[in-house]
Amino acid sequence: MRRWLDRGWRWGVRLAVLAALLILAYIAWRNLELYRQRVERAERLRAAIATEQARATRLAERARYVRSEEFVARWARLEAGMVRPQETPYRLAQTPPASPPRSYPTPTPTPFPWQAWWMWFQGR
Repeated sequence: MRRWLDRGWRWGVRLAVLAALLILAYIAWRNLELYRQRVERAERLRAAIATEQARATRLAERARYVRSEEFVARWARLEAGMVRPQETPYRLAQTPPASPPRSYPTPTPTPFPWQAWWMWFQGR
């Protein structure tokens, strides 16, 4: 009887250790999956940050250009129609729109000789 209890106890310990190992493996696998998801999210965020930094750089360059004398002068000439002192503005007269091309009648195709004979036989 004692031998039976020793065997049962040993198997119970083995099963408990196996169950503990399975639980630990499950927890490790779940944590590994969470880690992978966080790494992927961090990489997406790094890419988004790089994109936004490039956009911010472009916007800063554009803002610097808009505040420059060159932009103001260009806008004044092209958009506002302003001229500098002692300059004479010239405006070109717009030409009237060209008349649409004249349409010619579509020529009727000449039938092949066999088609002409066939139509003649049919009385057309």
